Amino acid sequence: MDIPSDTVRAVRTMGSETRRPAGAAPRGRGRGRDRAAWGLGTIAVAVVLLLAYLRTAGTVPVLSDGAGNALQAWDMLHGNLLLHGWWVTDVSFYTTELPQYMLVEAVAGLRPEVVHICAALTYTLLVLLAAFAARGRARGRAGLARAALAAAIMLAPQPGAPAWILLSSPDHVGTAVPVLVLVLLLDRARPRWYVPVIACALLAWAIVGDPLTLVIGVAPLALACLLRVRRGRWFELSLAAAALVAVPVALAAGHAVRALGGFATNKGVSSLVPASVLPGNVSLTGQSFLAIFGADVGAARGGLNVAFAVVHLAGVALVLGAVAVAAWRLLRYLGGRGELAADVLVIAVVANVAGYFLGFRIPNIYAAHEIGPVLSLGAALAGRIAGGARVWDRGWAPAAGTRARPVSRARVAARAALAAGLACYAAMLGVAAARAQPPPQNVALAAWLTRHDLRSGLAPYWQGTSVTLDTGGRIDMVSVVVGRHGRLAPRHWEEDLRLADPATDSADFVVVAPGGVITEAEARRSFGRPVRVYRAAGDTIMVWRENLLRELGPAVS
Repeated sequence: MDIPSDTVRAVRTMGSETRRPAGAAPRGRGRGRDRAAWGLGTIAVAVVLLLAYLRTAGTVPVLSDGAGNALQAWDMLHGNLLLHGWWVTDVSFYTTELPQYMLVEAVAGLRPEVVHICAALTYTLLVLLAAFAARGRARGRAGLARAALAAAIMLAPQPGAPAWILLSSPDHVGTAVPVLVLVLLLDRARPRWYVPVIACALLAWAIVGDPLTLVIGVAPLALACLLRVRRGRWFELSLAAAALVAVPVALAAGHAVRALGGFATNKGVSSLVPASVLPGNVSLTGQSFLAIFGADVGAARGGLNVAFAVVHLAGVALVLGAVAVAAWRLLRYLGGRGELAADVLVIAVVANVAGYFLGFRIPNIYAAHEIGPVLSLGAALAGRIAGGARVWDRGWAPAAGTRARPVSRARVAARAALAAGLACYAAMLGVAAARAQPPPQNVALAAWLTRHDLRSGLAPYWQGTSVTLDTGGRIDMVSVVVGRHGRLAPRHWEEDLRLADPATDSADFVVVAPGGVITEAEARRSFGRPVRVYRAAGDTIMVWRENLLRELGPAVS
């Protein structure tokens, strides 16, 4: 017997009305409340995390790397937008972290605390973006579980080396921010012509600031899209093209900056290492991976740090499991049936670790900043995979005409484990934030120079820009090394070489640090006998009555 379609629709409508609980809000109003709750909850969590990470970042002393970034941003804030005269490191952070430093300095001024504030802001942003990238399009308890899993993995950076890597000066960790924004774009935006345009602009912008974007952004997006085009989908092809076009766009922007007299960048340190180096890189790569997740049990010292590391092993296990599952799905669903965002994340994680292993002579655990983005990208992937399991579904919502089903033991156990893990990580974050806050590295030297009215001088790198930041720019320091013929010379590294021009500036003292790259004998060989020699703050300060910049050798790399 044929049943009219109108009758079928009426019956379905009646069923849907039956399933809606009495007094429930209409679907549109419920979604609005859900969005409002997520928005208010995100703001509240962001404030709490920012304060906690600000305290944790304060346990890491401000060094010359962060001081250089702060001085560059200060120069940009005062009109030198292209950083004329500056030689930066092999990474400029010009479009990534430096704008953030400018905003903070516009409010807080030039001071060492700016480095801590920006580190805390960046890490807070990474935690929130990883949580939303993990949530994807999921809603309700499943979406909350995904976001909570990702946030928990990142929540409590381990004191010591992990905090130095994650909550210090800019060093690749924050480059995950534009990549996570890209993941959110892929998740939320509908297939429209302007999405590839936005993706191209976002990637090009990030490449200018950090070429690591090529590894964790451009290559993953292009490869993931090309693996999905068996059906000739225009959207995936256009996204792949957008990722590739971003490279020449970024190169053109860099050439434009240099042509206009802007900053110069040093040559990168990465290159394919010889086979003889790879065995040594194996253990250091594994140790670096554990370190960024706060799970390096072998290097932990003291009961509290060991406890931190052991608990963080759970996050490592989740990420490794998620990478394995996501890689299997990527290969299984070639042709476009999997999630594009998850494909991009897993390729980015694998590419970053592989590039680290194959492209660097890893000296120690502190080189782990090269794979810093793996923490947030891996956490987002783990949230999507582990949080996508059915154990997070409601489980008790009855269908029309059926009895409510009890929550299974697996669901109860999973939810209890997540709650316990979050509570444990939150407690560890509180412990880390309560640690002592050391003063800036060279604050005693800066205070001594200020009292003795010494305003312009020369120093090794680790005393140079650090002193300038400690004094709020009142003392100008030029970083020097031993150059040609044994004479001291400026260095092309985080340095404003305009300060080394004797026609416009002067310097009348040299700081010699114990075990530093320059000695008293080398300073005397370059400038002759000083008129005064002081011992202060553990350093030696040698003073002359002439402009030492006239005797400097040519700048060296």
